[in-house]
Amino acid sequence: MKKKKIYADEFVSKFMEGSLQHLTYIQTPIKIFALKDIAPYLRIPIPPILFGYNLLIQLTKGYFQHQIESTKFMVKAPAVMIANYGHMSAIDEVDKNAEGYCVLIKEQAMTSILRDQETLNIFNIAPLLNLQEPESDDLNALLELLYKEIYDKNPYTSYYESIFKTVVLKIIKLSDANKTLLRKQEVAIAFKQLVYLDFFKEKSVGYYADKLAVSTNYLNRCVSEVFNKSAKQIILEVAIMHSQLLLMETNKPIASIAYELEFEDPSYFARLFKKLVGVTPTEYRHSAK
Repeated sequence: MKKKKIYADEFVSKFMEGSLQHLTYIQTPIKIFALKDIAPYLRIPIPPILFGYNLLIQLTKGYFQHQIESTKFMVKAPAVMIANYGHMSAIDEVDKNAEGYCVLIKEQAMTSILRDQETLNIFNIAPLLNLQEPESDDLNALLELLYKEIYDKNPYTSYYESIFKTVVLKIIKLSDANKTLLRKQEVAIAFKQLVYLDFFKEKSVGYYADKLAVSTNYLNRCVSEVFNKSAKQIILEVAIMHSQLLLMETNKPIASIAYELEFEDPSYFARLFKKLVGVTPTEYRHSAK
């Protein structure tokens, strides 16, 4: 079963409350919202979900606690948080007075805008980037421009895409990740993105090697050098991430979930789950209810 991703309109209906008439739904592939229009209305905590966008949050005031896969981040202003498409996210705590911007970017828009080697570095930086006030002010000025253009009566696509690309380059520069990607890094990053996109279609390392036009051995070398894990380990971690959602949102037997995710041995699935998550599948299900 393919896990349904949560998009912007569904997020509002499921996890926000109160009068939300001030929220304007925009059709552009890049969406931007002021945090002051979102934070006071969030129904916290927000459980783990698969969000259907790449997510970029710039925080100029306040704090929030965000979980990406199994890692929790306490984000305090001034800072930037990035969660890539296909990752499981949860929000445990939010300052109702938080300020800044939240940018949502469709995966197709992300890959079409960020085609050159330099901007691909955005996929290679840590999710949380703490800023100094002058850095945050510079980034905020760019996001204000992006906000103004996207909410214009006649938004100019090439212009707001150019502003967004400048935002990405600014974040890369601030993160000190503005180095030319090596070929091995390119392959490893592209592999990880493909796994998030195609996981339910294919789980074999060979499939992803073919898609990237490299040998299985070369793919494993690239992934191992960049992430200190094998390609198979990355695929298994994504499988466990999806099992967390199934355990939380369904009453399916644990063995059935294991088979659904193509584990031949449910006991191996349970051992791997505990190794990666820290508790057994049964314990996780009980804690999530």
